[in-house]
Amino acid sequence: QILDTGWLVCFDEFQVTDIADALIMKSLFEELFAGGGVVVATSNRPPNDLYKNGIQRQLFAPFIPLLEARCVVHSVEASETDYRLAIGASSESAGG
Repeated sequence: QILDTGWLVCFDEFQVTDIADALIMKSLFEELFAGGGVVVATSNRPPNDLYKNGIQRQLFAPFIPLLEARCVVHSVEASETDYRLAIGASSESAGG
């Protein structure tokens, strides 16, 4: 039903903290991907670290390869630019 109203779903600070969330997110993403939806998410963790060391993680673990295959992961840490500072610098120069 989500894809009836749009094709793009965004998550900010995506994380999985318990098995209920893990299984809900697994089902949601599988349905979105199967229906042609696009997912954009920010997270402090790469896909392989989601729900790391969680109880019954083996139920969530088979989803990780699908997530890695369907999503492009960009590491901010690998970037030479701190975009938080760049945005602040450009807005300061624009206003002054």
